[in-house]
Amino acid sequence: HEEEVEFAKFHEWCDNTREETTKNIKEAASQIEQLTADIAKAEADAERLAGEVEALEAAIAQAESELESATEVREKEHADFSATHADLSESVDAIERAISVLKTRQADVPQSLLQLRDSPRIPAEAKAAIESFLAMNSGDAEMASPEANAYEF
Repeated sequence: HEEEVEFAKFHEWCDNTREETTKNIKEAASQIEQLTADIAKAEADAERLAGEVEALEAAIAQAESELESATEVREKEHADFSATHADLSESVDAIERAISVLKTRQADVPQSLLQLRDSPRIPAEAKAAIESFLAMNSGDAEMASPEANAYEF
C-alpha cells in the first residue's frame, strides 16, 4: 500500500511537472514568436531609417555644396563691389578736386582765350569764334544777352 501511495505522489508530481513544462514551452514559443516579430520589425525599421539617414546625408552634402558655391559667388561679388567702390570713390575724389580747380581758375577764362587768339597753331575759324566770344563779354552789359555759366558752384 505504501508503494501505491508513493507511486500516486510520483505520478501526481510527474503530471504537475508535465503540465508546468508544457505551459512553459507554450509561453516560451509565444515569446519566441513575439520576439521574432519584434526583431523583424526592428530590422525593417533599421532599413527604413538607414534609407532616411542616407537621404539626409545626401541633402546635407548638397546643402554644403550649395553653401560653398554661394560663398564663392558672394566672395567674387564682394571683390567686384570693392573694386567698383574704390574706382568710384577715386572718381568722386578726382571730380571734387577738378571742381575745386575750376572754381579757382574761373576768372582765367578770358585771359586764356586772349592767349589762344594770338597763337599761330589755332585755325582762323577758331580764332574768329574766340573773337566773337570775347566781343560778347566786352560789350555793353545791358544790351548783351546774359552770360551762361557752364558750371555753377
